[in-house]
Amino acid sequence: MEMIALTSLVDVGATARRLSEAGREHASDWEELLGALGAEATQEDLVKGLLEGRTLILQPEGTGAAWVQSEVQQLNRPVGTTNNQNILVSSQTGFIEDLTTNIGLIRNELRSPDLKLANIDIGSREKRRILVLSLTNAADPAFVTDIEKALQEHANTPFASLQQVSRWLRSTPRWSPLPSFVKTESPHEVAFFLKKGRIVLLVEGYPEAIVIPVELPDLFIADTDRDYTPVTAFMIIAFRILGALIAIFAPATYVALISVNPDVMKIELIYSIAQSRVGVPYPSLTEALILLFIIEMLFEALVRLPKSIGPAMTMVGGIILGQAVVEANLVSSLLIIIIAASTIANFTVIGYHFTLVIRLWRYIMLLFASIFGPLGIVCGFYLMLSLVSSATLMRHPMIPFKPVTKKE
Repeated sequence: MEMIALTSLVDVGATARRLSEAGREHASDWEELLGALGAEATQEDLVKGLLEGRTLILQPEGTGAAWVQSEVQQLNRPVGTTNNQNILVSSQTGFIEDLTTNIGLIRNELRSPDLKLANIDIGSREKRRILVLSLTNAADPAFVTDIEKALQEHANTPFASLQQVSRWLRSTPRWSPLPSFVKTESPHEVAFFLKKGRIVLLVEGYPEAIVIPVELPDLFIADTDRDYTPVTAFMIIAFRILGALIAIFAPATYVALISVNPDVMKIELIYSIAQSRVGVPYPSLTEALILLFIIEMLFEALVRLPKSIGPAMTMVGGIILGQAVVEANLVSSLLIIIIAASTIANFTVIGYHFTLVIRLWRYIMLLFASIFGPLGIVCGFYLMLSLVSSATLMRHPMIPFKPVTKKE
């Protein structure tokens, strides 16, 4: 017989040796040989099966064909720690690009018979597997059905990115900057979200799990907070909320008080600010935007630089450049303190997607503050609350408040 397989996906030598060992016994016909080899009938597209890493055996002169189990090539990295997520207390293992391994990591953390799994293939010619995980005793069955139905409706759409899957599911406008999912590399955190009734998506080739829907407390409350005492956990959550407020409002407050309403400050503070801005040739809004743009360019450079160069770039951009712009009278020293505090506070929020939203909203608040002063900050805060309160995903609001009903 002949054997056909893709050598990039199948260890052909090991597969041939196993078939030779299994086929040593005498077989009177083709069907008996297939039984000895544990083969399956070919009832699907042969090219698709080969691309999935399966092995095809052919009878001489092509009179019969069947699938046999392949010895796969080791194309995946071993299970290790998370790369982009710091885990303090729980299990240190992280997801990899293989779906079977990721499912095993989740089942090792959540050994429950209620774990439900649905397999959906996305794409017209190139199929990408998406696994939908939920707990039957915790998740809303109607919500799970809606998620699976929304994905199946786009089964023939070419897969491009995770944001494309998010657009299939979300109900908010496309221009909304709020993310509709939470990304995590920790199986322990996935088990925590499943117990809370969330839906988890595992996408083939991505070493991260997608948790939907996202709720406002996910920005400030982590699953590892349960390992601390209630008082300590409350303190940590309060610092995260305070950090988000400082990141959004600190630069806008500086611009509003300097440019529009300086009379609301104490005379000693006005004198100190005036001394720090001596020689600065442009208004406070331009001053803040220059420094913020430098910080943004520094962030983008650090993301793409090798890890060996990143700390040196931080030293040059954070200390030497900051001291140079102050001595050149381009920005005031007080603004550098405010921007540094805002930048540090920006990363107290859980999830990189939410830090990007805060960075974007900081510029919107600056625009409102430069035009209307403190009243503009109030208007920007009201607009932000309106956007968050109207964000929904499959009829699930981002703010999980439920109306209180009184029993008669």
